[in-house]
Order: sequence, then C-alpha cells, then structure tokens
Amino acid sequence: MIKSLKGILSPYMIRNIYFTNFQALLRFGILFWGGRGRELSKRIFRIQKRVIRLMSGVRSRTSCRQLFKELYILTLASLYIFEITCFIRKYCQSLEQNYQAHQHNTRRKLDIHVKTQKTELYKKSVINMGTKVYNNLPKSLKEINDYKVFKKELKIFLLFQSFYSIDVYIHLKMFLLFVLIYTLYVV
Repeated sequence: MIKSLKGILSPYMIRNIYFTNFQALLRFGILFWGGRGRELSKRIFRIQKRVIRLMSGVRSRTSCRQLFKELYILTLASLYIFEITCFIRKYCQSLEQNYQAHQHNTRRKLDIHVKTQKTELYKKSVINMGTKVYNNLPKSLKEINDYKVFKKELKIFLLFQSFYSIDVYIHLKMFLLFVLIYTLYVV
C-alpha cells in the first residue's frame, strides 16, 4: 500500500498512513505479546524496517536506525518500552517503591521494588517486565510528576535512542558504564 502511494502522496501523508495502518496494529495488545516471543518480535520488526525503508525510498540493506529518528517513529522495542512504562506509571501506583520498602536513602529510591520471581509466567508478566523497564529509566524521567510531560519526555528519549531490542535497553546502563570506564582507562 505504501509502495503504491509513495509516488502520489506527500511524505507527510505517507507517514500518516503508516501511523493509521501499521503502528495502530503494532500497539494493539503490545503490553501482552511484546515481552513474550522474541522470534515473533524479530519478524514483526523486520516488517517494520521494510516499511520504513519503503517510506524513505532507500535500499533494502540500508540501516534504519537513523531513518527512525528522521521520521520520528518509534522502533518496535521502543514502542513496547513506551507502552509498558506508561502503563506502570499510570495504573500501578500501588506498586511499592524502594523508599517505601526500607528507610535507607539510596540512589535507587525512586525505583519500583522488585518482587522475587518464582515462575516463568511471572517473569514475562506485564507487571514484572514493566518494573524492569521502569527501573531502567533515567532518574530525570522518573522525577517528572505530570503524566503528560512524562509521556512527552519519554517519547523524546526513546526516539533519540532508537532501541532495536528490549535487552539492549535493559543493559544500557551497564554498557554506558563500561564505555565510561574504558574511555577513562584509555585516556
């Protein structure tokens, strides 16, 4: 559909068609299927990248990381992170934060207290995945009180990073720490 309309419509209209026909389908139920199947997510992400390349008019081997940023479109992983974080922030005020679990003033006091995981079903649940994802947010985002401002800033953060997988997002802080230590050691 996008391929046939690309020559007729403006890039703005093509982008709107993407949001109404493609991203709407991605967002439907992503809270429940987004953290479950890696193989399914990989196939859907490949289709998303193919659509992005069609919209941009580039070759099939071109990297899409910059194209996602230029088009202001979230990757599948970033869309999942956005949806699950907004869900946790909006509906799960009953989840215990670290400063409520103990009296110590730690740098992780704004994180959600992690419950012990006994089953695979709980490990992949919306609450557990949402807790992991929320706890990996930058501190500046967690400190925002207004929900609308939080959503806007979160989307900007995710657009700038353009995550290709949830694992990359979850291990981002470790990677950045490694890069920092490496640069300090080399310099």
